[in-house]
Amino acid sequence: MTEQAPGVAAGTSGRTRGPIARALDVRVGPVQAVLIGLFLGWLAIATKAAINEAISSDTGYVLLMAAAVLAAWLGGFAGGLTTVASAVVLNAVVFLGGEPPAQAGVDQFQQVLYLVTATFTVLLVASRRAARDGLVDALAEVSALAEAVEARDARLEMMLAASGTGFWEWDMETGELSWSEAIFRQHGMEPGPKAPDYAAYIDSIHPDDRANFESAVAAALEETGSFELDYRIVRPDGSVRWTHGAGRVLRDERGQPIRMIGTGQDITDRLRLIEDRDRLLAEERRAGEFREAFVDVISHELRTPITTILGLTQILARPGRADDDASRMVLLEDVRSESERLHRLVEDLLVLSRVERGRLEVEPEPLEPRRMLERIVADEARELPSIAVETDFERDLPIVAGESTYVEQIVRNLLNNAAKYTPPGSHVVVSARNLGTAVEVRVTDDGPGIPPTSLERIFELFYRDPESSRAVAGSGIGLFVCASLVEAMGGRIWARRPPEGGSEVGFTLSVLEPDPADAGVPRDDDARPPVTLPPVTQPSTPAFREGRTPAG
Repeated sequence: MTEQAPGVAAGTSGRTRGPIARALDVRVGPVQAVLIGLFLGWLAIATKAAINEAISSDTGYVLLMAAAVLAAWLGGFAGGLTTVASAVVLNAVVFLGGEPPAQAGVDQFQQVLYLVTATFTVLLVASRRAARDGLVDALAEVSALAEAVEARDARLEMMLAASGTGFWEWDMETGELSWSEAIFRQHGMEPGPKAPDYAAYIDSIHPDDRANFESAVAAALEETGSFELDYRIVRPDGSVRWTHGAGRVLRDERGQPIRMIGTGQDITDRLRLIEDRDRLLAEERRAGEFREAFVDVISHELRTPITTILGLTQILARPGRADDDASRMVLLEDVRSESERLHRLVEDLLVLSRVERGRLEVEPEPLEPRRMLERIVADEARELPSIAVETDFERDLPIVAGESTYVEQIVRNLLNNAAKYTPPGSHVVVSARNLGTAVEVRVTDDGPGIPPTSLERIFELFYRDPESSRAVAGSGIGLFVCASLVEAMGGRIWARRPPEGGSEVGFTLSVLEPDPADAGVPRDDDARPPVTLPPVTQPSTPAFREGRTPAG
């Protein structure tokens, strides 16, 4: 086993360095990023001037937006923001002078719109580049760990060659055993003149391995003449160690076995090293699989809102466009909606990255669940016009421990899932009740329900039900994020199909023990009947807003 280990580790390390070499590229410092930004800003203005003169028309801000995206990718935040700033200044100097007052107002509005949109795009592209570079660095760290395992395996080979292997001898006529000092120490005993007899030694073997040891010895005596076996022994202090034992039978002139000699070696540490190596290699494989799935999901999920925002801003910035405030507000509302979608995706990705690194930490704070949930549900209902959201909260819900931003992220994800996977006009109920030691929050709907085959896997990362995934777009991240946040706050989460139909996804928040100093302080929560939040009509642009399709 150990002779093959270095080769396996080396092969894995070599396979890891290939993707790293293909993924890495040149990275620039802050000064270089600013210079790149200035150059691209100037180049964009110069190109725009040349094209405008060639076609006798205004190309708007398309070239300036492209320059900002390129600068953000090459130079990060510094390069992208430098390009935006320089382009705005040069554009004002070169193109916006001497215009009539009415046109000047339109130009100034377009300039401000470009500044806001380009800044947001720069932040998004630079964040994507930084995340990509982070993935490359993480992969490099995994490669370094694999190489460290390879070096450790090489040292292990040297240690085994020079290790204190012990020798033993068994006199079959008397049943006595003779041990070297190393064998005594392997068994947790001080070296002495006399070793335990064979029957006592059999008793020291781990009960689960005793039968295998006796079978191997019996086969050596009757047929093979030798044996080699890894088995566990139990030391006098109760600790368990792994031993690699090997023995050969010595016979008399009549062919009868009279003695057996052999060696014993403590291989506990070696097995631990092998387990560590296998664990690191498995983590490396999982990291590679996660990286590929992560990039696929991100490239798909980011493309839709970015394309929508870019298309809408191009419409708004189109030269000679004449529209009223109402139609302009429709387009701006779509930009805001897609920006909010991007913001929530980034929030989910931040939680996902922290979970993968094992750094998801929660600083619990006292939360008043009823007011918090009413606010969250009211805000989110306005963003989900396709469903009617109701609330049903018990009176006098106790104070709970958690983090308000995480609770809001959980409830938003659950409500968005309900809107995505139910037909238009469906009813969704958000309820909360006191369980004594926890507050239970449930989001139920009257839609088709979660397929039974998916109930056990619905909280897995990147998992999507095969039937509904064909009809509804998604990333398979949201419910995993919800489960991670609930677990981090000390609660539990579940999904089920209620007997009356539909779906239910719920979670719990731990109740804080009341402070005696606050005893007797009245609460202003009054009993309220369930509140129905009707759908809110929002403007939409069919060409750019993604429609919702009920789950099949």
